[in-house]
Amino acid sequence: MAETSFSSDLMRSCADLVILTLLKNRPMHGYDIFVSMENIGDGQFRFKQGTLYPLLYRLERSGWIAAKWHVPPEGKKRKMYSITKDGKRVLSERLQQWRRFTDSVNAILKECSDD
Repeated sequence: MAETSFSSDLMRSCADLVILTLLKNRPMHGYDIFVSMENIGDGQFRFKQGTLYPLLYRLERSGWIAAKWHVPPEGKKRKMYSITKDGKRVLSERLQQWRRFTDSVNAILKECSDD
């Protein structure tokens, strides 16, 4: 699924959360999402472009993001994605779950660490 040092299972488990978080700040086209994930994630969070677009289509079918064609004065038209009201609700729920999950994992790692 991804070209990174993270396992594909780990990437898959947080992909929706990452995409919805990026779109919370502003509408973006697919390539912009791709580049933002890589740049903000310090080069560690990378999807193949062929993997990102099916994720975007699934989020759109779920009603969590909306897509609209944008035609700039110069250049080619691009599909712009934005988060919906339902997407914001899901994002809020997923952020709470993610924080509880990572807190629990970190507590276990700390308790059982040999360091």
